[in-house]
Amino acid sequence: MVKEAAMAQRFRKLVVAYDFSPAAEKALEDAIAIAKRLGAEILVAHVRAPGEGSLDSCSSLRDMETENSSDLEVIRGRLGALGLRSRGISRAGAVGDTLFNICSEEDADLLLLGAYGYGSQDRQTLGSTAEHLLRAMTCPVLTYGPCVTSSISSAGNLGPLLVPIPFPCTRAQLQKAGLIATLFERPLELLHCEAQHDGKSSAHDPPESLDQQCEQLALQYRSEGLRVSWSVLYGEPAATIVSRSRSLGSPFILMPLRWGKHLSSITSDNVAAHVIRQTSLPVMTYKVD
Repeated sequence: MVKEAAMAQRFRKLVVAYDFSPAAEKALEDAIAIAKRLGAEILVAHVRAPGEGSLDSCSSLRDMETENSSDLEVIRGRLGALGLRSRGISRAGAVGDTLFNICSEEDADLLLLGAYGYGSQDRQTLGSTAEHLLRAMTCPVLTYGPCVTSSISSAGNLGPLLVPIPFPCTRAQLQKAGLIATLFERPLELLHCEAQHDGKSSAHDPPESLDQQCEQLALQYRSEGLRVSWSVLYGEPAATIVSRSRSLGSPFILMPLRWGKHLSSITSDNVAAHVIRQTSLPVMTYKVD
């Protein structure tokens, strides 16, 4: 049942936010790997922000647009040589809003983008574009933070997809995680992390209850033919998630996100934002109610 549902909702159209940065190139490499596996089309989207390039004339603007279009055609040539279907999209506008509109118009199944924060808060936040998109997108988003050195297809990244979970947690909140694991033909590891303060856990439930809740979720997955393990660890959540994903050899971290006004502001304790900033792996997020 899960396999049939996954194939019905498989990634058919991938949008790569391409700004010619190293992060964008990693995103494109992973889009290629995913497209080869799933037969998806790749849309390479370049958005020129208002005022970009300090243009002084209409002729300068035309020259930049022509150069961007030419660069996108070079990328499309690379993809075509690999037998992949692709399109290039070049637009001007607010980057977050424009990428959101492109994904909506194209009915994208996955957005891949880099996330860098260069604000006055000593890089404690994600870039504003990534914050906006992770909050707003209805499709999953694969984000490449400032420490990413790995790709989905990197040699050695053959472990399970790590899925950090809060409690209470329902099977419905993890449904998409099961579909994604099936698409990538990877097992899952459910990780519940309890923060500690002054050496003491903040958990309201006894340790055996946390174990039981994890096992109950895992059993529901296993009854549908999925390979699932779980762990309960104690410590600072983001650092624990990053460390666990590294020890497992996960190809990427998979995180369900609830709607929040502030995804990664300096005053927020949102774990996903801190994981994206610290991990060397891409992080795939998806929204849940």
